[in-house]
Amino acid sequence: MRPPIFIIGNPRSGTTLLRLMVNNHRHIIVPPECGFAVWWYDKYRHWGIDSSRDPQLLDGFLADLAASKKIETWNLDYVALRDAIAANQPASYAELVACIYTFFGHTTGKTFQRWGDKNNFYIQHIATLAAMFPDAAYVHIVRDGRDVACSYRKLAVTPMDSKYAPHLATDIAAIAAEWADNNDQATSAFDAAGRERVCIVRYEDLVTNSETELRRLCAFLAEPYDEQMLEYYLWNRKAHQEPLEFLQWKRKTLEMPTDSEVGKYRSLLTAEEIAVFDRIAGATLARYGY
Repeated sequence: MRPPIFIIGNPRSGTTLLRLMVNNHRHIIVPPECGFAVWWYDKYRHWGIDSSRDPQLLDGFLADLAASKKIETWNLDYVALRDAIAANQPASYAELVACIYTFFGHTTGKTFQRWGDKNNFYIQHIATLAAMFPDAAYVHIVRDGRDVACSYRKLAVTPMDSKYAPHLATDIAAIAAEWADNNDQATSAFDAAGRERVCIVRYEDLVTNSETELRRLCAFLAEPYDEQMLEYYLWNRKAHQEPLEFLQWKRKTLEMPTDSEVGKYRSLLTAEEIAVFDRIAGATLARYGY
């Protein structure tokens, strides 16, 4: 199995869009988001081959996995998963995690050569991911923070009854500080992990020049370009690749990519709000060409 891929970005930056695109590459599987790999790292980081042979420890881990937020969207057969772990006998926590992603991939019926993961909160745990997977590749998707602010505010008035519905800031100064801090943290962590392992994708480029950006991403990942990546929305409609419950705030993943949301802040934010955002996050905006 080739090294894993981690898709990371601030909320409302297109991480789910990119996950679906990458997931529809014929060589790659990227499940719906679930952060179990990081959540259980401290408890099971010393996992070894003897752990895999210990029925009580294995059952304890599977119980923790089953209790992980959003893991129910993977529809795992835990009896079959237990058998797969026992058969593969992972000799480290990283191998254990990889075993679960691989098991999920096989349940889809897809032939694949590597797995990936997407989670917004990983932006604060890149060092942990690097410790687990020293050879991992990272895709950092960035979106103009002022448009992110508009998306945050739109969600605040969107009817949602899911227990996983996001609760995001609406104050422009708070959003600016969060957006800048998240992307600055990612930059520092990637500097430590090795910039050669990171591909930066701007949301605006992804939705306006999708094929060009996906070809560039595939070249970075050393994978052949797969035009099926552009058909993510058709496969999402057909196979519910994004859990139905999450579509309350991710409905655009059922549509073709569009630049209709690019630059909306110019009409949705006041001049004063734009000035506040630029004052707080101007240096970060400039770093990414905004």
